[in-house]
Amino acid sequence: MARAGERSSRKSRASGATGEPEGGESRDNRGGDWEPLAFGGMARLHGIDFFGPGYMSVADRRGSEIELRIDHSRSGPPRSPLVRRVSRWPLVRSGFFWGRLLLQLVGSVRGVIALLLTLLVLWLFTLLLEFGGRVGGDGLFGDALNLFATFPVLPLLLLLFAGMKFTAIGRYHGAEHKAVAAYERDGEVTLPGAKRSGRIHPRCGTNILIYIILASLLAPVISWPPYAVLQFVLISEAWYVLGDTRASIAAGNFLQRYFTTSEPRRAELEVAVESLQRLVKAEAGEMNGEIGKTLQIPARF
Repeated sequence: MARAGERSSRKSRASGATGEPEGGESRDNRGGDWEPLAFGGMARLHGIDFFGPGYMSVADRRGSEIELRIDHSRSGPPRSPLVRRVSRWPLVRSGFFWGRLLLQLVGSVRGVIALLLTLLVLWLFTLLLEFGGRVGGDGLFGDALNLFATFPVLPLLLLLFAGMKFTAIGRYHGAEHKAVAAYERDGEVTLPGAKRSGRIHPRCGTNILIYIILASLLAPVISWPPYAVLQFVLISEAWYVLGDTRASIAAGNFLQRYFTTSEPRRAELEVAVESLQRLVKAEAGEMNGEIGKTLQIPARF
């Protein structure tokens, strides 16, 4: 999942992508006071969702076509100035953070069902580990199962990282970062610009995994029932306070480089470019006639 938990209230930063454009200087559509919009995204097995301030795009690869839809954003910033101001207060912002994340993850009845099934599988998985630890005896195997049952985040992370690194999800995650980096650097989204960009981005929402891991490792030690809920507040508040520090960015970049992103192929990169390109136009008011419609775009790769 790419940048689903992006801190959209913060100023957008360039990704630090390197490389010079082919055939001369980079084309720059920015004016003197141009500032990029903050876009978030979420990679999936067959495509990418992008989230902007006012709109969102859902793009899927369907054989030789890219199926793309632009809709009004379900997780944009509050419209009321007062609510926007309140949503930045400590602790309150955590509620808005997890609420936006839930909207991005769910988004539909099918998404709700998928989320509930995922939670059910995770619960059964934890019970299986506990049972295996009891019947596994005192040997190495039993000790390993007991460790995983005590800290279930460890095997879950192994499954998550394997799923992202060795499937198309990791490539779409990398393509998402490259497209956003091209936009933030050049002011436009093109395939050559995205190819030149790096797949590591400092605002990646999966960087919050660092704080999720730390909070989860503390859970068995803190035998206090309210901690089951409080840990989510601690995770998001730590993310807001420490997320921009060099140490946090470095740790997040390490996770992205080796676990949560892969170098995309041209097919995944094309989906990211087409999707973000049209989302940028929608934010500029240039796609009013196509909002809410499903577009079938011929794929070149």
